[in-house]
Amino acid sequence: MFMYSRALGVFPQISMWGAKFYNFVGMEVDAPFIPYPLKPLHLDLHSMINFGIILGVLIAAFLAREFKIRTEDWRGCLTGFLGGILMGFGTVITPPCNVGGFFSATMALSLSGPLMAIGLLFGAYLGGLYLRSRAKKASMQIDFAAAPKGMAATIAKPSIQPYLSSVIILIIVIAVSIYVSQGMPKHAGLLVFGTIFGIIFQRSRLCFAAAFREILLNRNGLMMKAILLSIGFSTLAFTILKSTGYKPEHFVLPSGMHTVIGGFIFGIGMVIAGGCGVGILWRSAEGYIRAWFAVIGGMLSAGSWVLIYGKHVGEGWLYGKPVFLPSLFGWVGALAVVFFFLGVFYLLIIRLEVYKNE
Repeated sequence: MFMYSRALGVFPQISMWGAKFYNFVGMEVDAPFIPYPLKPLHLDLHSMINFGIILGVLIAAFLAREFKIRTEDWRGCLTGFLGGILMGFGTVITPPCNVGGFFSATMALSLSGPLMAIGLLFGAYLGGLYLRSRAKKASMQIDFAAAPKGMAATIAKPSIQPYLSSVIILIIVIAVSIYVSQGMPKHAGLLVFGTIFGIIFQRSRLCFAAAFREILLNRNGLMMKAILLSIGFSTLAFTILKSTGYKPEHFVLPSGMHTVIGGFIFGIGMVIAGGCGVGILWRSAEGYIRAWFAVIGGMLSAGSWVLIYGKHVGEGWLYGKPVFLPSLFGWVGALAVVFFFLGVFYLLIIRLEVYKNE
């Protein structure tokens, strides 16, 4: 996708949606990210990724007959909303979200990627402690004697969900055809890439929130090991592309103490919301009500940033300068720095897993 147009990221688009909502209700506010200006959503190149993820999740969930509206009580909805608000503020302070700010930025050889990982790790740990305390309190209040009697299992009735997946595929084909015919092939391409990511996320259950949380709380690093492996592989590919002169500054983001602080805030938010930036997006498409409230919270908080801060993301006193590692250490040195970070992170996971079994 980077070779075609850009690297993966989801929350800056969501922040633009929030700014559009404020303008819709009569509050004039600019979108927080300069590269993501206010546009009609069907013309916004970057929103195609998010729309594709949603459609891809629907395809996979319908095919597996797993789509279901999963309700929450008001406490769950409020928790998701507050988590989304924290993620929104974390996105504009870091910037951006865990996918763009940590995952894509690290493989793009930006110093901000490893810095955000530090904040995410501790934020996810703190958020996990909060959820653990709530779960412990709730479990003590369960009255198993009053639990309703379970019903006998029955044969599942035929479902229309697999047929609905065909409808979604047809919608994507029509949308891609229209964009190509209107001279917008990158819109079509990113919609397809987003759809592929959506299918992958739904089937793999990949969630950065769980990956960061499980490292310290349950000493389980399986998912984070997979993420680190994918970063290592992609860093090599990004380095090859960038060293030939292809978009060398792409996803090289402001770096400084704000990166760690923003990551910390985002880490707390993604855990209590029940999903990271991309996690709440694909869980929304599966029917999780809490994720809907998290997306709304993230839209409203990130979309209001220019009103609160008075400047765009990356401008003013809060943000440091973008640090492109090859500019400091050369291409080989930059690779060494990223792989040293990945190696230390991996060894930390191994040590914590060993500690679990001691």
